[in-house]
Amino acid sequence: MTVHGETFDPEKYLEECVRIDDLCLNEEFVRVPADLAFWSARYADAVRNHLMAKHTLTTVESKLHLEHRAAAELTGRKITVGDLQAAVQTDQEYLDAAVAVIESDALRLRLRGNLDAVTAKKDMIQSLGAKLRAEMGADPMVRTDNTLIK
Repeated sequence: MTVHGETFDPEKYLEECVRIDDLCLNEEFVRVPADLAFWSARYADAVRNHLMAKHTLTTVESKLHLEHRAAAELTGRKITVGDLQAAVQTDQEYLDAAVAVIESDALRLRLRGNLDAVTAKKDMIQSLGAKLRAEMGADPMVRTDNTLIK
């Protein structure tokens, strides 16, 4: 994917999203909602694509059942349920649809993990902020650039 003339690397971007610079907690805290929104949208897209792939598989399976049953009836041969199911599941159209379901599920799970990682970062930043406030007590020292001095 290309964004603003540069190739977008989701793995590199995820690494940037989950990295925490403990000297810039305010900036990190401000960044997290946008990161959560980005990965939530990617996850929602993956869920949608997975559900669509499952629906396509069901539709293909039904269509192939009808086609294989009709083909057997045209030749006058009787077909068992097992034979019909085997014919459907070995049909290339069914196999392609099944692979699409598997691939979409793997992507959905990967993106769920990415979203969980950014959520964990949010929780860690909140914990680090609370820890710093507790360590500073009632006497925080603040520099002119609004960052805390340790």
